[in-house]
Amino acid sequence: LMRETKGMQRIGIEVPESAKMVLLQEEKFKSYFNQLLFVLKEYDRVLGRVIPVIRPLLKPHLDDLDKKIQPGMLMLTWQSMNIDGYLHRIHTGLAKFEELVNKINDLIENRVESNL
Repeated sequence: LMRETKGMQRIGIEVPESAKMVLLQEEKFKSYFNQLLFVLKEYDRVLGRVIPVIRPLLKPHLDDLDKKIQPGMLMLTWQSMNIDGYLHRIHTGLAKFEELVNKINDLIENRVESNL
């Protein structure tokens, strides 16, 4: 929408007010997009560190993390007023989950496997 609005303005076509309002918030929307993309990559990275044998034990934590992500898949739109809060909750949840995964992996690598 932003690209089309800029193009229309360049060639002198009248642009609807709603498109102009979106264009004024371009930096904010780009920032949200980049933050959401980062969160998804972090989610994949952290989940990739979960040892398959341990995954069933982490199910309650994974379910909690999925509950934090779910609003972004169902209810959140670019007009939502709580995107910052949503991003904060996901970052916090991911950080806690990653800390748990790190501790579990450390236990397995340094205490369990070293004694086998």
